[in-house]
Amino acid sequence: MLLVLAAPLSSEAQETAHRRPVVLVLVRAAGRADNAALGALIADSIKLELTAHAIDVVTAPESLSDSATGDSEAAALAGRNGADFAFWVTYAQADSDIQLKARWTEPKKDQASASASRTGPLDFSFDAMVANLVDEIVEGQKDRIASLPAPAQEATPVQTPESVPAALPAAIAPAAESKPEPKIAPLAFSLGSAPFIATFTALGYFQVGLTVTLSGMYRIKVPGGLMGFGAVTGVSGLHGKGAYTSADFYLVPIGAEFQYGTRTGSLIDFFVTIQGGPALFTLKPQVGNPLTKVIAFALGGLGILISLYDNVGLSIDGSYTCFFDSPPIMGFAPSLSVLVRF
Repeated sequence: MLLVLAAPLSSEAQETAHRRPVVLVLVRAAGRADNAALGALIADSIKLELTAHAIDVVTAPESLSDSATGDSEAAALAGRNGADFAFWVTYAQADSDIQLKARWTEPKKDQASASASRTGPLDFSFDAMVANLVDEIVEGQKDRIASLPAPAQEATPVQTPESVPAALPAAIAPAAESKPEPKIAPLAFSLGSAPFIATFTALGYFQVGLTVTLSGMYRIKVPGGLMGFGAVTGVSGLHGKGAYTSADFYLVPIGAEFQYGTRTGSLIDFFVTIQGGPALFTLKPQVGNPLTKVIAFALGGLGILISLYDNVGLSIDGSYTCFFDSPPIMGFAPSLSVLVRF
């Protein structure tokens, strides 16, 4: 056991002293339609948002029973696991929508102090929905959280000059170490490849080409997710055949990229991306002189990010690209990319 000398707090210090609350998070399905993966995703999202409110989160080896009313059992579990409060949620999924019902209680209480519910689609807006649900509960409990007693302090024991030097300063017992909020790597670079599958008028010249892309992005945390801004380049190679001759097409975009993605804290996240800007267009026919000019391009897509390690992941997305030539060159580009974060 580590013994620490502590000076008594002044009356002013006792009034302002406070500590981070500890909350037990519990998630269960409404009825018996349990989905372990979905339940874990909901729990991770709630933990992330509570941590952003300077709240420490703990988990229990036990879970709520299906037949329990919930409040009294959640309160008892919070007490057994050393938590100040319990945040417990039931979820119900219907088609692409999900309903979350949250309740907040504490040890030695059989009824919830606060409750809230949200219903919405299980898509990119899910994190924002969870953040809004947690904000409502925590904002309503600010006074109760602030009233938690400060960490217990020990009075300075009477000491003799022979036992302790007179100049020895008193130390205050440190508060329990808190969990830091997960860090966000601000820089991200990706290298990917994709087939370019022609559509509309481009089908008259070619069917499939090859695209390689390179992008760099600066990312910032926003409510419910991450937002990124950066630049993108690459090359798309196409071989077209006309009525009289054939030619090789090369398209080199040099544009800007905007991306918004979820921040679930789990291995899988989702994102939407938009790109646009100028592109260098080069045409090399088998007969005749080559042609080079600058045209505009635009791209939009949806994707999934799978985290393999802390700073490395795989990105799988489906995008649609348009190069504004006459006629325009348009097509799908389902790509696979390696993402590195710093």
